[in-house]
Amino acid sequence: MNKVGIQSQGLDTMNVSFDSLKCIYENVKKAGFDCIDFNFDEYLPVNDVFKGEFGDSFNGDIEEVWKRFEPQFLAAKAAGLIFEQSHAPFPLFVDGDETVFPVMKDITEKCIDMFGRMGGRYIVVHPVTLAYKYSKEEEIARNREAFRSLIPAAKKAGVVICLENLFLENNYHLNEGICSDPHDAIRLIDELNDIAGEELFGFCFDTGHANICGKNLYQFIVALGDRIKILHIHDNDGVSDLHSIPYTFERSWAGLSTDWEGFVRGLKDINYKGNLNFETFRGLTGFPKEVRPAVLQLLADVGKHFASLI
Repeated sequence: MNKVGIQSQGLDTMNVSFDSLKCIYENVKKAGFDCIDFNFDEYLPVNDVFKGEFGDSFNGDIEEVWKRFEPQFLAAKAAGLIFEQSHAPFPLFVDGDETVFPVMKDITEKCIDMFGRMGGRYIVVHPVTLAYKYSKEEEIARNREAFRSLIPAAKKAGVVICLENLFLENNYHLNEGICSDPHDAIRLIDELNDIAGEELFGFCFDTGHANICGKNLYQFIVALGDRIKILHIHDNDGVSDLHSIPYTFERSWAGLSTDWEGFVRGLKDINYKGNLNFETFRGLTGFPKEVRPAVLQLLADVGKHFASLI
């Protein structure tokens, strides 16, 4: 059966002692999870990147940076958990500010290197949506060149870079972002793998982003097929990116907000073998700390239910 995972963001793993880390990961294991999606992006918030503020977490050479993150790996390993996927800080570049890309490229390459050391296989690197100032061709071309530059690091670490379907927030509306069209995602992934000469790029399917954009989850999954390597599973009301627990939103006149039946059926039809990873940090942290162990167990049970259907 598919392994069940949960992201590290929301587990309060930052800036705590090794013993506390180990206790946190032991509770995750006890709840019924098999693996962790490690959030490097938690150490460099997106708004800081846009401001050109990169903090201290990734400063120094790779050995210095690794010393800061290695305890996460060791604590999870001691608890019987593995790191199967991760999430790099984002965005990789900022339109109109050429100073951001060299710094973010360096940080992303360090994350790729470290995740290889953690024994992980897949890392999400967000493609960049260029709003309404560029054609689709220009948007794809700029992303292709940026991701192309990461190929040497991915080859060295043995890590697959996963693009993700995104949305665009504009004038208080959420619209389609880059890779929200499965055919555009397929094109970009295949072009990058052709350039790499091997399968170094795959796809992370995000259920919440697809739901916001009004996508047919089943058709999206079947179109991508085995390019889908990992998942971000979370729920929302179809209006905001809430990162909540599956089956949370139901309208009496229209049923569930997210088509979970179509989601599971799509994964079954493509013979998906990857882990079922929950990106539900807000669904978890919205509860009092005393209740969160029960919430973790609920999420793990939902994951096992999905796995049994697949």
